[in-house]
Amino acid sequence: MLNALILFVLVITQVLGDVCLSHAMKIYGEITSFSPSAIFEILYYLATSSWFYLALASLTISWFLYMFCVSKMDLSYVLPIHASSYICNALMAWLILQETVTPIRWFATGVISIGVFIVGYAQYRRDKIAKNLASSLENPQPEASKILVSLPFANFLPMMWLGVILMVVADSMGDLLNARGMRQIKPLTSISVKNLVAWIAQIFTNLSVLTGILCQSIALLLFISLLSWDDLSIIRPASAISYIITLISAKYILHEKIDRGRFIGICWILGGVVTLSFS
Repeated sequence: MLNALILFVLVITQVLGDVCLSHAMKIYGEITSFSPSAIFEILYYLATSSWFYLALASLTISWFLYMFCVSKMDLSYVLPIHASSYICNALMAWLILQETVTPIRWFATGVISIGVFIVGYAQYRRDKIAKNLASSLENPQPEASKILVSLPFANFLPMMWLGVILMVVADSMGDLLNARGMRQIKPLTSISVKNLVAWIAQIFTNLSVLTGILCQSIALLLFISLLSWDDLSIIRPASAISYIITLISAKYILHEKIDRGRFIGICWILGGVVTLSFS
């Protein structure tokens, strides 16, 4: 129950951060240059934008909750559940940011949400079976077969999708490095100021985590740029393609056991992203 509550707060803070950041970039307008003067202008705007600070605070809380989750749960479970933020993002983009969310975007977001439900239900069923078994027995987890991934690029790749791919690669590398680093850190067993400070100190002195933060910082900068080019309701769901990379990384690098439910759920999420690419 506590894990479910933490994941819920993780999703809500992510959505609030995304909405505030998208609103800040809509006020600024489209980024058309990455020259030193243009970058300085963007940084100055962000440094004086109250919407950016609201986004930063919310995303910082979400990041710490995410780090806590990957220290307790499998990366291949946390990230797909985190994808439930996409349906919330679409709703907020429609209600608050007044974005035009086309039927195909709603459909794609719905497909992604079905994938999230399948992953969550698979974990629930797995936990329920484990509780019903004797403590001396192990619950066998069927492994997904090897996956061959090919990205069918056309001769012409739109700039938005090129940016999404670069963001996804950086974000996936960050997720993998953060998960690996958190497994090297002593888990937070009790909530006290002393333990919390020690846990945070371990995070910011771990090389894998620091490298992961650098990768995710690059992904965030790309995300900010993409928000100045297109709507939140397409940019955020498009980034869900990272989950197929996460699935492969979790299985073959972190050696997590990927059961059939997680595999099917992530395939649904990927199907939603492919559908979204046609919008």
